[in-house]
Amino acid sequence: MQKLALYTKDNLLLSRWESFLTNYEIKIIEDYEDLINLENSLLIVSSCVNLENEEFIISNILRKENKILFLERVPNLQKAKNWFALGIQGYGNSMMASVYLNSAIETIWGGYIWLLPEITTQLIKNINIEKDKNVDKIFKDLTKTEEKIAILIKNGYTNTQISEELEISINTIKTHIKHIYEKLKVNDRLSFINLFF
Repeated sequence: MQKLALYTKDNLLLSRWESFLTNYEIKIIEDYEDLINLENSLLIVSSCVNLENEEFIISNILRKENKILFLERVPNLQKAKNWFALGIQGYGNSMMASVYLNSAIETIWGGYIWLLPEITTQLIKNINIEKDKNVDKIFKDLTKTEEKIAILIKNGYTNTQISEELEISINTIKTHIKHIYEKLKVNDRLSFINLFF
């Protein structure tokens, strides 16, 4: 069974997380000693915990085969960038719905990174397509329709917005996106966006 460790100073938040995560073996992190001795777990950390010398602590946690999902009450793009720069694998809202929390956990256990969809959209919108000299090279193996969809994804459009923009069914959009990801050898929007950095 996959092990989760929960670290928050907010007891209501802790109860909420526990109610969402009944399918996992859960360890509650009580103090700094529990934190530094954690091994082979996915650590879910709330921003209400004050991590002194966070870079050092996170690097030590990651060294022990742990993964980290950092959750904040008010997530934002800049904080996400800062946390990912330290090596965490996921970032989201501490009050997100059960489906998102479980999706984040499964994604991270699958070896991928997870980012709150709203933050992913902000990240994508911050990329300026005109400044990309590699777009033609990156998209060279795509069909014209796939290229249109890829540009819209890069510009921050959701699947629904792409469907409306191109007047194509959502299922067809999903199929095209699957083919785009296969051709570009990426697994998700975040790895797609990384092609442009």
